[in-house]
Amino acid sequence: MQQSFIVLGNGLTDLYEFQALIDYNHERIDRLVFFHTPKSKHQRSSVALIMQPTTNRKFQAMYIMLDAVNYPYPNSNKKYALIQSFATPYQIEMVGIDVHAPDDYPELDLYFNYLKSVLRLQRWIPPLE
Repeated sequence: MQQSFIVLGNGLTDLYEFQALIDYNHERIDRLVFFHTPKSKHQRSSVALIMQPTTNRKFQAMYIMLDAVNYPYPNSNKKYALIQSFATPYQIEMVGIDVHAPDDYPELDLYFNYLKSVLRLQRWIPPLE
């Protein structure tokens, strides 16, 4: 099965696209994941929607907004709370994990491979087939 990240921007308009993805695809969403980078220089968090695999298990989409939110601990922020408010009505599981920052990798593809391995270790996406 191919598992791919689909990158959205990190601005306000992209936040509303993220909301639309949740509103129109909430039945397909497996979970929402916050990738926190508290040890990085900028302390940002990325957020991803992990979709369920397609019916024939050939593809699994993961929509991500990189460095879209200020790190929410110890003080939360409006953007973080807004994203949570999008998922709450649909009872979408929300999880968070501390990871390396995208800037730690020379290429975005390498970073996405790293994130996929983190997701597999947590059993939040299926293993390689």
